Amino acid sequence: MIPKRKKPIIESWVDSRIWPMIMLIGLFAYIVLKEIELPSVILAAVSGLGLLGLFMTGVQHPELTLYVLVIYLPFSRELVGDFSTQATALNLTNILMIMVFIGHAVHSQSRGYPIFTGSPMNKLVWFFCIMGAMALFRAGFEYGSSYLIEFIFPLKRWLTPVFCYFLTLWVVREKRTWKAVVILIMVTVSMIGAMATWDYFNSDQSLSLEKSRIGSIAQNPNTLAAFFNYYMFLLLSFFLTYAGQHRTWLLLIPFALCFRGIMVTFSRGGYLGFMLGTLGTTFFKNAFLFMMTVGFFVTVTLNPALLPKGIQYRMGMTIERSNDPAVIDEGPGTLESSAATRVEIWKGAVEMIKDHPWWGVGYGAFPAHIGFYTEGRVAGMDAHNSYLLIASEMGIPTLVVFLIILLVAGWYTFWFYRRTPDQFFKATALGFLGGLSALLIVNFFGSRIDSQEVSSYLWILIGLIMRGILMEQVVIREAKVVRAKAVKARLRAAIAGPAT
Repeated sequence: MIPKRKKPIIESWVDSRIWPMIMLIGLFAYIVLKEIELPSVILAAVSGLGLLGLFMTGVQHPELTLYVLVIYLPFSRELVGDFSTQATALNLTNILMIMVFIGHAVHSQSRGYPIFTGSPMNKLVWFFCIMGAMALFRAGFEYGSSYLIEFIFPLKRWLTPVFCYFLTLWVVREKRTWKAVVILIMVTVSMIGAMATWDYFNSDQSLSLEKSRIGSIAQNPNTLAAFFNYYMFLLLSFFLTYAGQHRTWLLLIPFALCFRGIMVTFSRGGYLGFMLGTLGTTFFKNAFLFMMTVGFFVTVTLNPALLPKGIQYRMGMTIERSNDPAVIDEGPGTLESSAATRVEIWKGAVEMIKDHPWWGVGYGAFPAHIGFYTEGRVAGMDAHNSYLLIASEMGIPTLVVFLIILLVAGWYTFWFYRRTPDQFFKATALGFLGGLSALLIVNFFGSRIDSQEVSSYLWILIGLIMRGILMEQVVIREAKVVRAKAVKARLRAAIAGPAT
């Protein structure tokens, strides 16, 4: 008997046009690493011609423009793409998003497809966007037009990743496109992991800890650690799902690079996020693997010497102890300045929420108010906690809506993971569940969802999950129709009796 051949991870019907897109990822990474700056005239000419060609192609194949957008978003802070005009709204992110929508609209009309696609999450996401905008404009009546002018574009940048959810849901109609987007996300995340590792090896490690921490594409170490935690578990989930294939062991290499990327950020929240993300991934995979993972983390927690030296050093900094040999027992010690400042900010944020529970103090206004609520001990700083920041700036109802979005996204992803027979879909859903697990703890220690280059993939993956569910529902309906026809055929045959 000939053994059944296992299907490869990248099946023949995955969009083959991802290969030039992967080359584009390498090009962006090279430009960022080498800090290449082209003359503005050459940059404008090349970009203009490239965008024109992409637009003409995108009208027929809008998924190609979506691929470019997916690749570009993590690099959008380093490669701003404002064509040296310094115009706030004229940047490559906005241009690509407009091109994706126009191409999709024209293509849909020519094929007779609906432009917009409904899903169970659409109204919830729109409601979240509207509540965020209302928090800005309501505060504008109190603070004046200067406040609106200052923060309307930051709010737009904060909401831009949310609109990536709709673009993904609308544009992706085929499985090969769906899978191509996931592959591009994984390759991009892997490349950024390699970039962070390269940056650290080429940095002056004799400098202070703060100066040696790597921020890479996010320009902030803690935000970069959040980026890895959100998306690196896609690599782990594909390894676990396709563990029977020897080539999948190669996925552990980019996974290790991403873990190294977290290490060189020296982010304590990033370390905790990695632990929760790994636990979440293994929990949804199977109970035995989860218990093994729990045992591993309990072991290294009780025996810190087993941890890498960098993690030992960074975690050990959290508690400060006296260097005076005369002090024999100083108790549990004190929090180091960064951690102590966070606690002070959180206490002030709680008081701010108590005073402004419904609409908050207004988007972007937290730094201006925190000094009052900490009696001047901390001023002009971020909340260092996404949940407290949303509640204090936009109100508790907006926070509740955001948490419901995460809960609903997790529930649908779990449904998708359990129901889909497609192994690629299953692996993606498992990795996203792991990323959501990490997200919950990472955002407790920092505001890590307000960065376009970091949070865009979160909304793109939610869009993919909802589109995947719609695809699966079509398959389920078709299977029911086939079964119903088969039952009717058997009934007719039984009624007719044996042929004479």
